[in-house]
Amino acid sequence: MTEGERFVGDLPVKLDFHDRSKRRSYDVARRVAIRLEDDPGLVNNGRAYLERCVRPDPAQARYYALWMDLLRQDVRQIVRQMLADTPQGDLLRDTQPVFVVVPPEERTRAPGIAQR
Repeated sequence: MTEGERFVGDLPVKLDFHDRSKRRSYDVARRVAIRLEDDPGLVNNGRAYLERCVRPDPAQARYYALWMDLLRQDVRQIVRQMLADTPQGDLLRDTQPVFVVVPPEERTRAPGIAQR
């Protein structure tokens, strides 16, 4: 078990979802969170994505600012906020930049901690 799997596994788990799409988004965010904890350098991928794809679009200015502020924090704080069972956590999952591509076989695996 990796440090990321331990850390994310110790966080409170959201169990109530409005629909399957929100559940899937949360499951993918958990898998990404594990990778962020195991390789904090992936935060740079998220920043680069925001600069390249989000910053140029004025309609996404709010999300750009939200994420750029968050990405200045410690990776554990980033992970906690991404996985929080709050409206803010839901917004972060809906607007998450690309840190790493989660393979399709992991996206369809049963919910829970990803295996590496």
